[in-house]
Amino acid sequence: MTTSHSHAWRVSLGCLLALCLLSTACNPARRESPLPTGTSNREGLVDGQVGPMRLVHVHILAPPMDQQKAGDDLGLYLTLVNESDQEQKLDGVSTVHAKKVVYRAGPGAPRQDVNVTIPARATVSLQEGHNRPHLEVLDIDRPLGATPIDVTFRFSTGTITLRIPVLPLSHGAGTPTPAPS
Repeated sequence: MTTSHSHAWRVSLGCLLALCLLSTACNPARRESPLPTGTSNREGLVDGQVGPMRLVHVHILAPPMDQQKAGDDLGLYLTLVNESDQEQKLDGVSTVHAKKVVYRAGPGAPRQDVNVTIPARATVSLQEGHNRPHLEVLDIDRPLGATPIDVTFRFSTGTITLRIPVLPLSHGAGTPTPAPS
């Protein structure tokens, strides 16, 4: 390759690279990572945030691997913290590892589509406990063991996908008190 061709090739490559970087920087939708986000704490639970909504101590409880089977329903537990001055809604939860995620007001309550209102500057606990509201992952596609799964939470202010730990029923994370942010 001659020097002029080499220089032209480098200039073209540089322009192409700059154009790619600029188009990504100017388009916020392209900056959003399709990968799960969140942070784990020392108990192995996951926390995340989308807009003014914090998801605290998110986890799934499951029986031991040798007692799990495809079609099982598992509890999905978390605490929702609304840091805004406006009411927020959790209006959808999904995972590719189950047919559906539903809301239950308590163990004997009917299953409902997820539609949880979080008042302004308030906390809503969907943690495990006797007669407490919670979410359920219905009809898992396979035994999960202790393998974390990706779960997507849809709020009125945005969507977040977290990699949620699957913990043994004996673990029981209790009811956390979220730390101020």
